[in-house]
Amino acid sequence: MKKLILTMGFLCLISSGYCQSLQLPVIEPVTLESLPAAVSKSIELKDFEKAALQASDFIISSPIDDLNNEKVKASKGYLLGWMQDSPDFNFAPDHTIAIFEDNNLLMWTYMACMAKFTIENKDQSGNPDFIKLGTWELVAGYIDNPGNNVPRTDKLNQLCDAYKSKQLSAFLENQ
Repeated sequence: MKKLILTMGFLCLISSGYCQSLQLPVIEPVTLESLPAAVSKSIELKDFEKAALQASDFIISSPIDDLNNEKVKASKGYLLGWMQDSPDFNFAPDHTIAIFEDNNLLMWTYMACMAKFTIENKDQSGNPDFIKLGTWELVAGYIDNPGNNVPRTDKLNQLCDAYKSKQLSAFLENQ
């Protein structure tokens, strides 16, 4: 059911007028079902969560021009599979991802930030507004870091300005 909801959410967002040019990169997801039976029986679900957090951290710590290297691709594949199969969390981006325009690599950063923030704030995982704001704070911090080499658009500049001036919530409401 989660796979269907996540897939339908992404399809709706991608097909909306705001996101017509947004296309997610094709990455082979690693699902819990695809792991060898012997491995999946010996690893606790929390270990999968820990690996998802590590994959998120690895993606977020990589400059945008490195997001297509093989190690990051492997992290993105694992993260996508975990996000689809996680029994404890629901991941549903909303229309605000249109801020990225056609920057697919920033979409991966967004997904990594969403997973990281949700895992680190499990007690608030049922509060979508809290998760959304925290995710965007991480994304804005990533974009604002000059070492990440993110090409800035007007929307991304506005996002970073709102983040620095503590007006991020208001900015997101107007998107």
